[in-house]
Amino acid sequence: MNGMEWADYIIKLASLMGAVGVLGNFLIKVYKKYVTDPDQKMAEKIQKEYTESLKASVAPLTESIALLNQNLQESQDDRKGIHVKLDNHEGRINKLEGYHGIGKEEEHARDYE
Repeated sequence: MNGMEWADYIIKLASLMGAVGVLGNFLIKVYKKYVTDPDQKMAEKIQKEYTESLKASVAPLTESIALLNQNLQESQDDRKGIHVKLDNHEGRINKLEGYHGIGKEEEHARDYE
């Protein structure tokens, strides 16, 4: 083989490699357009629907929990108010019993029964 044949061989080999590269690039783009992109779009759509469904399920629960917490706080406040009134009421009853002399004899009578 002389120098010219080697040059032709190298040129043909380079042309073949270029053609294979162009063909491979074309096949990759076709695969991406018809396989990868639709799958990705479908996955994004499913994820979006799932997220919306989850939000729709969680929102009422969150509102219910907030309402329960509010009711609990109101109940605790009411209970504190009732205890204050009961303490005040107990003092008033003791004063009245002491004023009228009621209660001490009954307590001693109960102790002996």
